[in-house]
Amino acid sequence: MDESRHEDKYTHAHRERQRHIDAIVKARTDKKIVVAGPGTGKTYLFKTILKGKRNTLTLTFVNALVEDLSLELFGLSDVKTLHGFARRQLEKATGKSIKVFPKLSEVINEDAKILLDSKIDFDELFHNRADDDKRLEFYKARKAYYGHYGFSDLVFAAVKYFERHQDKIPVHAQVVVDEFQDFNTLEVSLIDLLAKKSPVLLTGDDDQALYESLKSASAKHIRQRHSDARSGYTSFSLPYCSRCTRVIVEATNDIISGAAHNGLMQGRIGKPFLYFEDADKDEESARNRHVVYTKLYAKQIPWFIQERVKEITKQMQSKFTVLILSPTRTQCRLVVDALKTKGFEHVQFMERKDSPEPTLLDGLKLLLEDEKCNLGWRVVAKTILDAAECQALVRETSKEGESRLVCEMIDDRRKRQVAHLLTTLRAVRGGKADIKEEKLAELLKEVGVDAYGMARDYLRDELIVNSLHRVDAGVRKTSILVTTIQSSKGLAADYVFITHFDDQYFVKSRDKRNISDQDVCNFLVALTRAKRKVFLLSTDTNKVPTFLKWIDRARIWEVEAPGASGK
Repeated sequence: MDESRHEDKYTHAHRERQRHIDAIVKARTDKKIVVAGPGTGKTYLFKTILKGKRNTLTLTFVNALVEDLSLELFGLSDVKTLHGFARRQLEKATGKSIKVFPKLSEVINEDAKILLDSKIDFDELFHNRADDDKRLEFYKARKAYYGHYGFSDLVFAAVKYFERHQDKIPVHAQVVVDEFQDFNTLEVSLIDLLAKKSPVLLTGDDDQALYESLKSASAKHIRQRHSDARSGYTSFSLPYCSRCTRVIVEATNDIISGAAHNGLMQGRIGKPFLYFEDADKDEESARNRHVVYTKLYAKQIPWFIQERVKEITKQMQSKFTVLILSPTRTQCRLVVDALKTKGFEHVQFMERKDSPEPTLLDGLKLLLEDEKCNLGWRVVAKTILDAAECQALVRETSKEGESRLVCEMIDDRRKRQVAHLLTTLRAVRGGKADIKEEKLAELLKEVGVDAYGMARDYLRDELIVNSLHRVDAGVRKTSILVTTIQSSKGLAADYVFITHFDDQYFVKSRDKRNISDQDVCNFLVALTRAKRKVFLLSTDTNKVPTFLKWIDRARIWEVEAPGASGK
């Protein structure tokens, strides 16, 4: 009888999940918006709604998500970033190749400081559709001189083109838009234009909005289209989380309730986030009934992770994945180094390598393609000239009627210096084996690559791997990924360790009593990366984290670390 009852429960759960999918797919409307929490089956929905259709388009704004979706939807849809899509459309419109430099806005921001004596965030102007702001004329003139687009002005140009020529808006059998909660006004403008000609499916979750401070994104866009019938969108939800164990789903709902109780997340879309009843998941949930919390000193974090990995290995006796989330990159690096020292061999730090500021190497790469490139020389000039010389150069390029190339304004000695660097770069790119050591050393020094440090770290890792092996053979090859919460979007692992789980890091306001919606969303994203179990590691031994107080105490299992009880 009990076995039959459980079969009915699981059958019912699968039927209910499919019912939500079918309601979306079969709905006779061209404008659909789906609120889908973490692990609720967005990718399966995408595959279902795209199946059998040709000429479909899937859009998101994060390169990493594009890579994942491209694999999942291979053969079903053309997957693009918004700026990648905009570039292709402008190339079709102009019949010309479009040159893009992602950091162009930073260069022109610097030019504005020099030429206008004004601090202007041009990306913010584009993101918020400040179309009539006269300062954009300055940007337009500098962009033309440099001969490149940036990401924001590329999307802006495509939007303006489609607004003028609506007959040129491309037609698709289906447009799918992912992570809509993190779109800004400019990006929403592009989607609204596409929706004039093609069926559009928007997906997102306002509980996972992470990019408000980074690119003027706002959850108001998904909320308005979900809640206001005048938007023309029909609303749906995917409520069943098949990623997380029961306690993680329940803890997530505790955090959402705690936020509401404290007057946060006002305007939030009310939607269920439910544990998906499944036989395998029930077994995992039975083994992992609690969220684990511990107070320890920062230096004990690697030891605690090591001990837990050993326990998990003994319990599982099979492969599993580990994700470590830390608030800052510095904390991530410290954890990675410590775990490698302990003998873990498969520890990876997923870090954005790109500097937000244009670098000498960025400029040299532009000059490799075109030795007279104005933008390349402008970027290089910031490094090879002193501040006063660089400012004078920028002023020279802006003189009325000035049409000279930047390279014509650089003295011969500096040009020879750059030419030598380019020669070495070409040799490296071509795989030549006879590059003079002193030339390579000069190049690495100029572009800021610490060759000695890299070699030292490589040798250290090799020595650790081959001699220490402080951890048992059964755990040293455990797959461990370390990153920040902001970089964890799209990731998931069996076990997640959230380090430095303290108000000092998880509440951004100086007044730690002022928790923001962004703080809540950051923690919700971190919490729901876990498939099986979450470990919360606090380094403030005297204060209980605010978010921990919001979780039902019955769901918490506190583990005491030696010497860190604060008593």
